[in-house]
Amino acid sequence: MDKKKQENFRPPIVTLMGHVDHGKTTLLDAIRKSNVVAKEHGGITQHIGAYQITFNSNPITFVDTPGHAAFEKMRSRGAEVADIVVLTVAATEGVKPQTQEAIKHIKSAKKPTIVALTKIDLPNINLEKVKKELQKENIVIEEFGGDVPLVKVAAPKGKGIEELLEVIQLVWQLSPAVCEPNAPLEAVVVESFLDKNRGSVVTVIVKKGTLKIGQKIIVDSETITVKALVDDRNQRQMIAEPSKPVEILGFKRILDVGSVVKDRNIVNLSSFKKPATLSEIIAKSQQAKDKFKVVIKADVAGSLEAIEANLPQKVLVVLSGVGEVSPADVSFSKAASAPILAFNVKTSPSVKNHAEREGVVIKEYKVIYDLIADLKEVVANFEEAKHESKIAGRAKVVAIFEIEGKKIAGAVVTDGKIKIGEKIIINHKNNRRSDNIQVLSLKRFKKDVNVVSKGQEFGIGFVQSVDFEEGDIIESLG
Repeated sequence: MDKKKQENFRPPIVTLMGHVDHGKTTLLDAIRKSNVVAKEHGGITQHIGAYQITFNSNPITFVDTPGHAAFEKMRSRGAEVADIVVLTVAATEGVKPQTQEAIKHIKSAKKPTIVALTKIDLPNINLEKVKKELQKENIVIEEFGGDVPLVKVAAPKGKGIEELLEVIQLVWQLSPAVCEPNAPLEAVVVESFLDKNRGSVVTVIVKKGTLKIGQKIIVDSETITVKALVDDRNQRQMIAEPSKPVEILGFKRILDVGSVVKDRNIVNLSSFKKPATLSEIIAKSQQAKDKFKVVIKADVAGSLEAIEANLPQKVLVVLSGVGEVSPADVSFSKAASAPILAFNVKTSPSVKNHAEREGVVIKEYKVIYDLIADLKEVVANFEEAKHESKIAGRAKVVAIFEIEGKKIAGAVVTDGKIKIGEKIIINHKNNRRSDNIQVLSLKRFKKDVNVVSKGQEFGIGFVQSVDFEEGDIIESLG
């Protein structure tokens, strides 16, 4: 492709995907020659970052997307932004669950794919096994007659990096996108967070048009004038053309990842949906009385989105936002009877003292997976507590009789009361449970009774035919 013709195309936008710890961030680190691995807790990328490098005088933009299973939604968003996907697979482990999830997103997005086989410098690798595993997932490499290039890399040693960049440029030459700096502006938000000194910082990648200092732009119904544009090397820029990643300064709030920034002068305002009001959030909370309510604060929009996308079903987020925990958050949490979960954000001593006085719990986290795991445990306990509150009585089966062909349980009440007509649950010794059973009869000393109380021995018959054994527990729902 001659240079003049190549200049008509914008630089490719590339995202790296794959299983956790398969070397995505290390590979990008080797490409950019700067250390981002040390900034992430547990060595796992917590949120999306966009960077641009120059190779053979041609720029290439990279979107570093999270690879952990918990961040599937963010990773999917990264695939939508990208032109080319580099699927990282460790030669030491092969295809893993998150590799399969990444492949699902790649197939859905219908993006050209390159396999980067990482960690090839380590012992105990089986390249043929890995290639066959990829083939089973419909990622057929060129060596096997497919159209997916495979590049072997050892990122810490810099091996295979240039070859990978060359392959990216070759793949892009096969189906490049025209550079349209004069088209109406379209830039995609890949990150958003609050900075103490700079305020709201929004990272975008320009897809079409040109972003300029002083330009009036609109996103999610908010219109601002661009105050500053800062590139990934922390250099101020006057303009950002297609494929250029930059931070925009000037917004009053953080934006949702995936939001589209457009030129204010050519946008129909009626097309934007207004954000939910505080009263709508409170109404939603009041309607969900059977859910565990939480307030979530996070460092950046991408982290917040990943957390909310992976919460257990029984969790209701009554308020969420980006930035430090504030006194207003504490007041809202008290009114909603909800704890505050703070991910990777600070809470000042004064706010912590305020929360203590108000009886509001603030729990801080550094890794999203820990937050999700804790919530799953809390929800399980929450469900157990709700179940316990419904129990009117409990009894243990100590004997089994058969009267007129019907199975009768001899039992002793261990707690509360059990009455005729009540719905009961039988918890079997093998962890099975029989639900929606109705009490047909109760007997004490061969006499019919309507109710039995704690400490009393009795016989019990059921409307339904149900199997039970000695040691099973009967729970009455009243």
